[in-house]
Amino acid sequence: MKKTISILLLFCLILSFNACGTEKQWTKEGYFSDESGTLVSITWMDYDGSTGWYVSFMAEDDAYGNFLAQQGNSLTGNIIPEYEEGSLIITVSEEGDGIKVDVEGGETYHLTPYEMPQATISITLNTRGIGQIAYADTEEGIDFDEGFYTNSVVNLAGPETRVFGARADEGWFFVKWTKDGEDYSNDPIITVELTEDADFTAVFESDDDDIDYLALVNKLNPLPEDWEENLRTVKITNSLGDTVEVEVRAYKAYQELRADLKENDGIYVELDSARRSVATQQSIMDSFIEKYGMDYALKTVAQPGYSEHHTGLALDLYFRLQNADGSFTDVYYNEDMVQYPEIWEKIHAKLADYGFILRYLEGREHITGYGYEPWHIRYVDDPAIATEIMADDITFEEYLQNYRAPAVEVDYGASSLYTRDDMDAAIIQIKCKFASFASELHSLTYAGDSANSRENLAWLNSINEGAGYVQVMEFLSSFRAGESEVLVHDKEYTDYQWWLARTEDGGWEVVTYGYGS
Repeated sequence: MKKTISILLLFCLILSFNACGTEKQWTKEGYFSDESGTLVSITWMDYDGSTGWYVSFMAEDDAYGNFLAQQGNSLTGNIIPEYEEGSLIITVSEEGDGIKVDVEGGETYHLTPYEMPQATISITLNTRGIGQIAYADTEEGIDFDEGFYTNSVVNLAGPETRVFGARADEGWFFVKWTKDGEDYSNDPIITVELTEDADFTAVFESDDDDIDYLALVNKLNPLPEDWEENLRTVKITNSLGDTVEVEVRAYKAYQELRADLKENDGIYVELDSARRSVATQQSIMDSFIEKYGMDYALKTVAQPGYSEHHTGLALDLYFRLQNADGSFTDVYYNEDMVQYPEIWEKIHAKLADYGFILRYLEGREHITGYGYEPWHIRYVDDPAIATEIMADDITFEEYLQNYRAPAVEVDYGASSLYTRDDMDAAIIQIKCKFASFASELHSLTYAGDSANSRENLAWLNSINEGAGYVQVMEFLSSFRAGESEVLVHDKEYTDYQWWLARTEDGGWEVVTYGYGS
């Protein structure tokens, strides 16, 4: 009933009112109501060839609007419009400052003037996109096939809750809703508490592609030269209020993945980060060089032009946990997110369906150059390709090179100084560094506790002056060299040394490596 009345009020408030053709004898216009909630609006209207008094009538479960004929100082006629079946004859007459409504064969209503609180909600499409919008009282009521708009106005008789929906046409995708020009929601279906004038806009973008979705960007392969010129992105605001920039088709696929996880798994994911320009990365590098020096900056910051985040296709996720009271807690720190492997397992299971892969696999650091990141996904556009990569449990590098790297054998030896976890943490650092060798790693062997000597500790502290290392670890590696300026191609290297150290409160760091280090 509320929806019907809103549409009737829409006619009363926004259509042109022209007094032409029919002489006005009735004098009362406006809104009238009684204590039971019965509401009548009376407006002189010229619309679609009909001129006269248009009456909207809402009482109990009835809500109709139609032109009524003048009969002296009263209005009378069938309040049910011609396009609906049925008849409800009413007569409206003056009664003091108010009006009286007599329903033929029914009740009589006595109404007094009512000052209608109004809020006009404008719902439009952005001019760059193509799509449809709809609104209803409930989410289930949104039906684009029944009726949709490219723009609409909702007029309210008071505070109301409404649901707005947006759906993109072929070749386009929904980006976000804005309210009064500010980002409002990234969900295509939104429930809104309406209390005052507002302008909601559904923003769409074209999903035409001008880039290679299988481009490899890692520590050895830079971003293609023309990438940033051809890249098309959208910017959205996440639940933390941060702005995130994403390639357009990757964002469309992310929206579909997000909706699937929410509807079928009760998992609420958000975007923590995506595209970072080369210029931004260079600015970060320059800042670190200025503050901490070149050596530290090179060890800490990704080289500008060699970060997968430059592509706009790499997405870092976080998730929100719903509390018992319906509120949400954002889980976005890495150390917190890894505490929920069951959530990541469900997320990873659906990545390929939407053209995503898990980019940095556990134990493959020597190939990708990065440690395991359950939150870092990569869009490859084709679900069939993504399915092949995920099903074969291979890295993106291995898929593109049509090659499966052998497993790395690890000999932990015997140690009274370090636990297996200590060694695994060190091994990850070695593997991440080894990825820049473009070689095939075969084995890693713990060199023994004797490496943690005063002499070696002093030596590594001299390499990184002021580092304050307190422990040393050495590993020996064997590998077959790939294309390199410093290694002999296809040669099998053995007992290649890796020296690591850590501070009292820090993690393991590769300080130096090679023969005779």
